[in-house]
Amino acid sequence: MKKPKEELDDQQWFNDQIKNTITRFDASHKPDVPELQQFEVFVDRHKQETKKKLRKELMLLWAAACFIFALMLWMIDRNWVWFAILQAVVAACGIGYVSLTLGLRKVREWKN
Repeated sequence: MKKPKEELDDQQWFNDQIKNTITRFDASHKPDVPELQQFEVFVDRHKQETKKKLRKELMLLWAAACFIFALMLWMIDRNWVWFAILQAVVAACGIGYVSLTLGLRKVREWKN
């Protein structure tokens, strides 16, 4: 346990040797904090970009779904065997995608 006099001596040494240097360092490296309005503009722009991206992805999903649905309807009229093959291929692709996604996620979790 330190004596109170030693603590005061340590504080005095710190003030004499380091405090002025640290104060100058802090003064020269002040962070540039933008105004509130700039943050709000940044957040609004980010929201708009995110919504635009999500709409684009949703439209691509709908286009792919319509194409697959039309292809399935066309195959039902033509031949049941090709329809079954298409269903199996789509199911295999979905299972492969999900397994790769979950597998990569577990690898990432393990590394972290």
